[in-house]
Amino acid sequence: FPNICRSSAPGFVGIPVYAVTTSNSSSLNRQQPEHMASEAEIADLRCWAESQDTLKGLSLPDEVLAKFLEVATADDSRVEAARRRLADFCRVRASKTKGAADWFEYPDVSSEPIQELLSVGYVVQLGYDDNGAAVVLFRSGLWQPDRVSFEDMSRYMNMCYDVLCADPATRTAGLVTMVDFQGFEMRHLSYWSRDATKKLSAIQDAYPVKLKHVNYFNTSTVFNALYELLKMFMSKSVKELVRVHKSSKESLQSEIPARILPAEYGGTGADIKQLAEQWRSKIELQLPSEAAKYAGVVYNDTADSE
Repeated sequence: FPNICRSSAPGFVGIPVYAVTTSNSSSLNRQQPEHMASEAEIADLRCWAESQDTLKGLSLPDEVLAKFLEVATADDSRVEAARRRLADFCRVRASKTKGAADWFEYPDVSSEPIQELLSVGYVVQLGYDDNGAAVVLFRSGLWQPDRVSFEDMSRYMNMCYDVLCADPATRTAGLVTMVDFQGFEMRHLSYWSRDATKKLSAIQDAYPVKLKHVNYFNTSTVFNALYELLKMFMSKSVKELVRVHKSSKESLQSEIPARILPAEYGGTGADIKQLAEQWRSKIELQLPSEAAKYAGVVYNDTADSE
């Protein structure tokens, strides 16, 4: 790295990277500190960002920059991987021409559209799988377009990802998503344009989380149409993570343990209404502070000549 970047990087700071320890009990796996993200890495990442015309003015706390370092796999150069993902994240979050900046203009949590999605349990966290990865359920058919706009639904999804990013497990053991398409109809599909699908794929690739696999459940012919569109913009790595279970609970449980799946999915996990209330509390408590950490994200479109 350039000497100017290295010169401001003495020692280490207390920003933990976590490792998963497993247990034979059914309790959630605990995350224990394994090593620390070095102050040198964080300083180099910040210095590199300041040297990029597209990112000039970026102002993020160390703990956010550390997330982009923590999520790098063992096979990656941590700093190089962090640079790529940080640039992608800033473009997606702040660019009005090459990103999805409008999907990050969050309404207040108390607003009617967000309360609607919280009330029906559109998103719930099921728990953690046997490897310690966070498992999150999205119930696509519960979105009512006549009450919640497509834009507000998309903003709510990103609000959820902001909160998920606060969980170290999503960067170490990883994140497992499950999408239930029960009730997903043509009235939902009609909102998924090529532009919207492209935005979704870009966001999924840019967040500092380790996506372990994506599970599609209760799929139908309407889902098939959406999936064909999604695949056009999915990266090769994400395509390899997709599992389509149709309506097979047995197939679903081969990827997500029955102990965290609600009864609706053949499991013995918590009641889904209880999970929805827990997620509501988590969003209402954590989102304001978590979203504020990204207030310094910038992307200068005029400097991007690509």
